Amino acid sequence: MDMFNLSGKVALVTGATKGMGQAIAEALGAAGATLVISGRSAKSAAETEAHLSSRGFRARALVMDLNDPESVETFARTAKDAFGRIDVLVLNAAANTPNGPMIGRTEKEFDDVMANNVKRNLTLINAFSRDMIDRRDGSIIFMSSRVAKRGTAQLGLYAVAKAAIDQYVRNLAIELGPFNVNVNSICPGPVRTDFSRVLWEDPGREAQVAAATPMQRIAEPGDVAGLALLLASSAGRFIHGQNISVDGGMTA
Repeated sequence: MDMFNLSGKVALVTGATKGMGQAIAEALGAAGATLVISGRSAKSAAETEAHLSSRGFRARALVMDLNDPESVETFARTAKDAFGRIDVLVLNAAANTPNGPMIGRTEKEFDDVMANNVKRNLTLINAFSRDMIDRRDGSIIFMSSRVAKRGTAQLGLYAVAKAAIDQYVRNLAIELGPFNVNVNSICPGPVRTDFSRVLWEDPGREAQVAAATPMQRIAEPGDVAGLALLLASSAGRFIHGQNISVDGGMTA
């Protein structure tokens, strides 16, 4: 038996038009999953659907804007109506957060960060977890961050939001474990994506980050996708309630 085979499964990956989300979608698609992905705009969604289809994957891309709660609800409803069920839910989409320390930030900035990066995930969990419970099968994967595990003066609100994501995992592990639904988060360090462009666009800055990493480089999106495939497949069926670092040894 191929423990990584996802044939017959439907995998939903939010924020999958680029970066880690797209790499995860491609890894799950290569394992046989039918893909449902979200993009922030109709253009990016359509382009990514065409890209995934050109690689031979069964894919449907829908628009979802985390800034608009109605958009998230519509996305969830459309995905459910189109496919009937979601077997793997990858909560990768996140909205931009203000960089820098928390001191001086306003309550509105805090509310926006928590709504877009934490609260909207609850809408999707509520939309899809009940069917997983009824089937006694499913996998939920959150995208967290290494900064959820340590203090930071550069990414204050972002770190708070990601720490909340890791607590989602612990709570849901207790709630959903009895129904054979595993819940985990992936906590990457610096990854070569648009989000962390400031860390690698400047060769000197990238060299500093690499020097602080035991593996002497920053991650590529595919380095994260492999863990997502493990957690989505039967190979990872007993990994549950974990916040797993993918950071080249930085946490160590």
